[in-house]
Amino acid sequence: MEVLDNIVPAWWMKEPFRSTGFVLDGFPRTGDEAQYLADRMLCPDVAVFLEADEDDVTDRLLPTRVQKWHEKQAKKMEKKQKIRELKEKIRAELIARRRAQLVAEAKRRGEHNIGGHEDEVLDEEDEDEEEDIEAVLEEEFPKDEDEGEDEEEEEESDAIDRMKNEISEKYETDISNMQTVQEELDKLLIPQTTISCKRKPRIVCYQMYKKLKDLVENRESIFEKCYPLSYSLARKMIVLSYKHPSNFGQWDPIKLSEGDAIKPYQNQDTPSFPALHRNCVYFFTSKENRETFMKNPIKYLRQPKPKSTVPVKIAIVGPPKSGKTTVAKKFASTYGLMRLSMGDALRWVLNNQPETELALVLKWHLHKGLTAPDELAIRALDTVLMDTVCNTTGFVIDGYPVTRKQVSLLEEMKIIPVKIFELQIDVKEVLRRALLDKQTSERFPYPMHDSSHIFSVKNSCYKAQTEEIRPYYEEQHQNWYVIDAFHSKWWIWDKVLQETQAITKQIQLYLERIRQGKAASIADLCIMPEELLSRLGEFGQYCPVTLAEKGELVDCSESPSLQFAAEFRGHYYKMAGQEELDKFLNDPEPYVPPLAPYALPLPNMLPKKLTAADVKALFPMQAEMQGYCPVTYLDGKQRYEALVPGDIEYAVLYRKKLYIFESEEKLQKFMRLPEKYWNQTLPTKLPPIKEPILLTALPLTGYLEQVVVSVKSYNPRSSDYIRKKYKRKLEQFVDHCELIPYLGTKMTQKYKEPQNRPIDFDHKLQTFLSLKDVDPSSQ
Repeated sequence: MEVLDNIVPAWWMKEPFRSTGFVLDGFPRTGDEAQYLADRMLCPDVAVFLEADEDDVTDRLLPTRVQKWHEKQAKKMEKKQKIRELKEKIRAELIARRRAQLVAEAKRRGEHNIGGHEDEVLDEEDEDEEEDIEAVLEEEFPKDEDEGEDEEEEEESDAIDRMKNEISEKYETDISNMQTVQEELDKLLIPQTTISCKRKPRIVCYQMYKKLKDLVENRESIFEKCYPLSYSLARKMIVLSYKHPSNFGQWDPIKLSEGDAIKPYQNQDTPSFPALHRNCVYFFTSKENRETFMKNPIKYLRQPKPKSTVPVKIAIVGPPKSGKTTVAKKFASTYGLMRLSMGDALRWVLNNQPETELALVLKWHLHKGLTAPDELAIRALDTVLMDTVCNTTGFVIDGYPVTRKQVSLLEEMKIIPVKIFELQIDVKEVLRRALLDKQTSERFPYPMHDSSHIFSVKNSCYKAQTEEIRPYYEEQHQNWYVIDAFHSKWWIWDKVLQETQAITKQIQLYLERIRQGKAASIADLCIMPEELLSRLGEFGQYCPVTLAEKGELVDCSESPSLQFAAEFRGHYYKMAGQEELDKFLNDPEPYVPPLAPYALPLPNMLPKKLTAADVKALFPMQAEMQGYCPVTYLDGKQRYEALVPGDIEYAVLYRKKLYIFESEEKLQKFMRLPEKYWNQTLPTKLPPIKEPILLTALPLTGYLEQVVVSVKSYNPRSSDYIRKKYKRKLEQFVDHCELIPYLGTKMTQKYKEPQNRPIDFDHKLQTFLSLKDVDPSSQ
């Protein structure tokens, strides 16, 4: 026990085991060890017992043990062989040594008897002495009998039987000990899990993970209790103040943790499943979510509380049979949004406000068999959008707008969906789906306009009209989103829901940051250009971050996108990129007045980019610096070589002066730092005006070099040595210049034997090839 006291308690009390946890492998193994844990109050969370039959244990352990027995036998035989060889070696050495002694003694005896015997007698005596020596050696060094023969070697079958008996005895002992351990753990109320080990290890590991998953993942809520409730009982508890609604309200904590930003909708089709945790009631959209919460409530209670509810305002357009109505109805049934087609809006006005002027005008058109004009339809839609459901939950407009006129009328009424989804399919898919609908039994009793010709005309009209409105929304609001409708309706629903969730989260984040007085991104908020211009901050459309940090003017007006725009203190600011936007959102104070280090120059002091037509319209104004690029000249350290003429395609008007640049890159540099480049003075000596030169007017190759060498060869002021030197170089230069025309005329496409070539051909060819790596300046 003293040994256990030095080891086991540290696993429960000391770090890192106390925080990370641990696994006791094979402990406790006996009842005494289990009793030790009980006495010290060291209780594991769960005890896992691995069960296996005796035959399975034998099949798993026996091959290993048999292999070890074979290895042990092989080592034993190898050891015996080495001992045998060593003994034979020692015996041979002793025999050789003894033999030498006996032979020496025999020689000494023979020397005394040489004179008294004949040769034949001596030979016989030598043979007898040899036999005597062998006899003496055999007597003194007898061959050892194999000691191993006396010992009985264990046969393989006997060893296998012995090992099986050992395994069986150990198995029975372990089973008895495990039953004792289970009884002791039952007394401590420690959960126990039994897993069969008959299958492969990876399957057993998976079964163990599956059984222990809840314990490992939900450990933080091991002492928490949750109780499922019926919806009526939950409402009654809240109304009677017996229990309180949670901070999540009607939001599902599970859906919220998964990123759901649209408030759930409860009705008969989508019932709610409440649960009680401590003194609060929580509502869930499914039984599965409620069970997940009940396993680990602490995990979901730690997440941030739901943000303020934002009404969802989207529109879905597409050709006939693209699935727009199916998606719109799915939104209405799942989240309680009001689905609005133009027909629904008109019927709502006629049914709910029949005596209004709008309803009477609509009836007059309908009674005459006329379609409702777009103006009346938009007024009806605007009236419906005043409904409580539209203002609190949201709406989805089904199949509208489809013409440029309808878009203009919606803009006038300030009806701008935050996202317009276009479901795209081709005419073949439209006709295929229409044919499948004809074959269904769920058809209306009255005739339908569902012929292939009508669908083809509708599809053509839709495509022609959409080509006009799509660019408008993409440019003005960046809220047009195209979805491939060839996929299944579930895939389309998931895609539309994903984008709707994203834009809803962005709006919630925008409202939260504005409410906290922070800067917030205004990307994808459908801000109109007129509103943007009316609420621009002190820096207009110039990036305040680059102006404050680098002193550079970055004009962001070239792109209508608001991806890198933000709102702060009621004003809009545009940034040059994502990095600048992140800096502004984190801490906008240093980039706006009064802490901004630089103020934006006056409008007449800002550079203005011009087109080629604008430059021509400014005639007779002349370009500054005689048309040379000021950026290239200054960046080139105002050297003569840096005087590069500009191009009128890259022109800027700054301080009522015209500047022309070499490239777009140079123009952008000037636009960022005009004060750096605008006030420069040209040198006295300017490059000559570059006029186009005809190719035929260019001098022959080597003409300039020849003139230089000729001048030095005949210069009367030079010494004789210099003149002779350059005359030799001139002659050599002339010879080298004649090599190319000579070789060009003498060389043929076919190979010629040396005797058939001109006499000096090989010499001149070698001379020409030797000029390959010669530096002309060294000549």
